[in-house]
Amino acid sequence: MTTPHPLGRHVEHDPRSLNYAHGVLPKTAIKSVNWIRRAPIFDQGQVGSCTGNAAAGLVGTDSATRTGLTTVAITGDPNLWPVDEELAVEVYKLATTFDNITGSYPPDDTGSSGIGAAKALKKLGLATGYTHAFSLDALKSALQTGAAMAGTIWPESAFDVDADGYLKVDRKSPVAGGHEYVISAWDAANKRFRMDNSWGSGWALNGSAWIHEADMQWLLSQQGDVTVPAWATAPSPPPAPTPSPAPDVDPRLVQVATLMSEWAHDNHVTGA
Repeated sequence: MTTPHPLGRHVEHDPRSLNYAHGVLPKTAIKSVNWIRRAPIFDQGQVGSCTGNAAAGLVGTDSATRTGLTTVAITGDPNLWPVDEELAVEVYKLATTFDNITGSYPPDDTGSSGIGAAKALKKLGLATGYTHAFSLDALKSALQTGAAMAGTIWPESAFDVDADGYLKVDRKSPVAGGHEYVISAWDAANKRFRMDNSWGSGWALNGSAWIHEADMQWLLSQQGDVTVPAWATAPSPPPAPTPSPAPDVDPRLVQVATLMSEWAHDNHVTGA
């Protein structure tokens, strides 16, 4: 099937992920959040790298523990990488080697999974680990401390947004494939999530769209998954050394030193 934009997310649920379930906060602790993205909206072009794009998008988005990054160091490379489409494809390349899918990119544009992309973030030294949100309440809880990435089916209707910028999730629409994207905001007053896509800033609302809570609940019920990376944070700089207090000096010695300096000056005496 030819689609207006590339997809590429595969369903891959590992039973071991149940041991790394993200906790659920009390409902009174769930507040509206809006995590700022410091990196630009990516454009995956014709590559099915949505999982890598979502993972790299999280690297460039604020969280409670750190400001979103615009450059990173990755394991095994002395050079700094901009947080952009090139980094996203690098994450995707590595993710395809972790998936239970035949082939890897390049040369095979196999697509990938959310868990594969999370493993790639960890392998590259960009995350220390990851958890999984297994319910809508767990997703809202995860968003209290940072953005997350969601992998869901993608109905054909969802290639467009309505006049208010909401994703068109028609449950009777044919499924075009699977897609991975960033969830960067929860608006409690309007019961909606914001998703940041990887189809360029010209798509929808500068590259992002709103998803009604009920639609997000349904999408996740269709073998969806939510992955929540834990970020590596830069070590705090060591404290500045405290200068030692100056020792007490006998004022008579200061007076003698001053008189000797004046005498040497007057008699044109210099040091050896």
